[in-house]
Amino acid sequence: MIQKCKLYKDISIKIIDDLNKGKLDNIERLLDERQILLEKEDNSSEFKKILMNDGILDIDKNIHKLLSENIDRVKCEIREHKRSERANNSYINFNKEKLNIFNEKV
Repeated sequence: MIQKCKLYKDISIKIIDDLNKGKLDNIERLLDERQILLEKEDNSSEFKKILMNDGILDIDKNIHKLLSENIDRVKCEIREHKRSERANNSYINFNKEKLNIFNEKV
């Protein structure tokens, strides 16, 4: 059980490292591995006690904070992309009206 706790903590630290480095591709796989470890554990109260004594709460809070920051950053990027796309579409539509000489009567 102690070995599973160590593996759980190692995976959690790997998640933090990947979030800090911007390697978001592996995050879902690592979170799934952690979840599998939790589901396989028979004596969850003892497992939880060992993890608590090992400082997993601080690590999990750090993961939560980093994930929230990454989500906020991606949301801002999406907003900027949409704004840029709208501006481009407006510019294109404006120029189409000016360039379309066949709509006017001569």
